[in-house]
Amino acid sequence: MRVDPRNSDNLVVGTKTGLFFSYNAGTDWTGPCLTNSFTSQRQDVTGLLTSDNGSSTDIHVAIGTRGFNTTVQPDLDQNGANGMYHTTFPASGCPASWTLQNNGWPAGTGSGNATTNILGRIDIAMSPSNPDVIYAEVGSITTFGLLGVWRTTDGGATWEQRADVNDLTGCFGDWSQNWYDQGLAVDPNNPDNVFMSTVDLFRSTNGGDTFVNLTCGYAGGNDVHVDHHALAFVDASSDTLLVGSDGGVYVTLNADAADPDAVAFTNLNESLSTIEFYSGDITANFATSANPGINAGAQDNGSSVYVWNGAVGPAEWQMTTGGDGMFARIEPVQGLRWYQESQNGGLKVSTTGPFGTYVGAAGAWFGDTLSFILPYEIYKYNCIGICNHMIAGTNRVWETIQGAVPTSSWHANSPNLTKNTLGNRSFIQQLSYAVSDATIAIAGTLDGNVWYGFEMGQGVANSATWVNVTGSNTVLPNRPIMDVATHPFIPTTGYASLGGFDENTPSTPGHVYQVVCNADCSSFNWTNKSGNLPNVPINSIIVNPRIPTQVFAGSDWGLYYTDDITVANPVWVHFTDGLPNVMIWDMAIDRGFTTLAVFTRSRGAYAWPLPGDPVAPFENMHFLPIVVRQ
Repeated sequence: MRVDPRNSDNLVVGTKTGLFFSYNAGTDWTGPCLTNSFTSQRQDVTGLLTSDNGSSTDIHVAIGTRGFNTTVQPDLDQNGANGMYHTTFPASGCPASWTLQNNGWPAGTGSGNATTNILGRIDIAMSPSNPDVIYAEVGSITTFGLLGVWRTTDGGATWEQRADVNDLTGCFGDWSQNWYDQGLAVDPNNPDNVFMSTVDLFRSTNGGDTFVNLTCGYAGGNDVHVDHHALAFVDASSDTLLVGSDGGVYVTLNADAADPDAVAFTNLNESLSTIEFYSGDITANFATSANPGINAGAQDNGSSVYVWNGAVGPAEWQMTTGGDGMFARIEPVQGLRWYQESQNGGLKVSTTGPFGTYVGAAGAWFGDTLSFILPYEIYKYNCIGICNHMIAGTNRVWETIQGAVPTSSWHANSPNLTKNTLGNRSFIQQLSYAVSDATIAIAGTLDGNVWYGFEMGQGVANSATWVNVTGSNTVLPNRPIMDVATHPFIPTTGYASLGGFDENTPSTPGHVYQVVCNADCSSFNWTNKSGNLPNVPINSIIVNPRIPTQVFAGSDWGLYYTDDITVANPVWVHFTDGLPNVMIWDMAIDRGFTTLAVFTRSRGAYAWPLPGDPVAPFENMHFLPIVVRQ
């Protein structure tokens, strides 16, 4: 989003479908407005600048492509419109005309022809000291790495390619993911000094002719986390540059040091709680235990653990496995098996507690269609001695009754449960044992199916019986099933939380549904329990085992709860006291039913004591952070 420098009531926003304009500070919007006539092509706005030219406001727009063609997004190869466009801020409505600024760009730029346009994602930055100087960092639509850096010195009328991947010096830092990590910032006092984000951070002092790597993340560099996204100078200082990466926020106070090796960075995350958790778990009887523990996986920040020793104050987690941390679980009875996972199903286990050696615990599922974030669960409630029953989801359900030790104990225990409508995205998104019965499981798929499994836990491949309770999506919306859960005492009463938006399935709106089955699910009925929930994805759902009518829903907008899921239109309350209003990706309740743990995608993890019956006044109860430092 950019503000008109001549009138702060005028706003312009870039989206995946073009531009939207507001002339009353965001109250009303006009759009989508397209920079070109190629309506069959993608219109992703990947760069947007405004500047005062003295008589009007210039708007520079980069149409680019973030990502690559998939079954879910089959048009990401339709990049024919990609390029640089210019107009001036209109008095109202959409701009009447646009100019394609393709002088100096490769042939096919902005041609409308995807087969001849080689431009992928485009990020742009303007020199604060000379608005005629604009840089563009461009990813390749074919290699997905850096295609090059372009510069204009006349406000976009003509452009020149200044660098390509061969002009990156220092340790190598261009990986094939410029669709994911790109960014530019120009020194506020010197238009020849430009900083460029890719996997690492690069600097040019000669107008983009050559770039030197300042961070060298994979080569041991200066401990700045890889995958850079955001750059910002502070107070018009050439020295002070903020850097945002998958590891959080960093700052350098000597960004313009003559020697690139002298540029030093400071980690600013110690007092921030910005970790992006995918999943987590807590030890049994968390609220009353002398040494409660937590285990969680974070986006591009590995898996980390913490066990409290009674000390008061900030808790610094300890990373135990690297890569992308995914699902994390704890065997609750003995507390010695801690499970962690890296991307694409790389399950590991320590059998000697949270700080032991983590070894491979994955099944033979790598030939299946599976999620980047493969879900798995351990049954932790009615087991005695040790909890050994685990399930994992690819496009099939896998099970072990030996706690994944050895790995050969995993066996496929279902057919393909998906519709096969999403290509390599047709997989199980989430699954769970029934709280009260480890012989029953429930699974939801990204392509809109829900299944119940019976006769689980026999230790024999394909011995379970699975029943599809989707009902052809007549009632249950045909959208991604983000999570599933069961009633704590009635295993064939289940819940599904859904992604997407009502506009995708207007005849079946809603994001929380309840299914009630007979004993073998040969008959079942779905009911929309969304009530007054907002029209946003619900990523996680869980039932309070102490009060089965109380259900928690983790959404893109934070946590909601209802005290009575049994009514036709449940009243959902937005829980904000002590909990930030951010995306919630996973929730866990401990064995012993003392605590609800919430894992967020940008503000760490939080714990809350579960109420018993009668419910304590919510206004007197607060979530407490269990991530303070990372």
